[in-house]
Amino acid sequence: MKKESRFRLIKHLTFLENELKDYKTFETLSWKEYNDDRGKRRNVERWIENIINSSIDIAKLILTSEDHPLPDTYKDVVKNLSLVSDFNEEGIEKLSRWVSLRNIISHEYLDIRWTSIQKFISESKPFYKDFFKRVEKYLKKFPEEM
Repeated sequence: MKKESRFRLIKHLTFLENELKDYKTFETLSWKEYNDDRGKRRNVERWIENIINSSIDIAKLILTSEDHPLPDTYKDVVKNLSLVSDFNEEGIEKLSRWVSLRNIISHEYLDIRWTSIQKFISESKPFYKDFFKRVEKYLKKFPEEM
């Protein structure tokens, strides 16, 4: 892995780590708060976008470093991480499903968005934590001197 790619990967991983800490902030978010408070709605939607975008950026860096071509869709970019030995197919498949939530947040009505957001908050944490750990492990294969 090139030094610049490693640096960028660490930067994205640090960002993801900080975003993952905010699960606690949103675990108790209710429909009423989401519906009535524009600030909370904006915060949770932006937080989800940050996590998903971070996973896409990390996947791109890893796939490029492994000389895999980048697919046309972001969902497939994340899904193709399963081609790298450090990432298991089942976990990556589940992680890649969340990528479409970015479009839902941008285009759907509040009640439809809320259902998806609530599901993300309650179900995605273990997959993103596992993803984080696997990326950390992957990085350890490449000492800083490279």
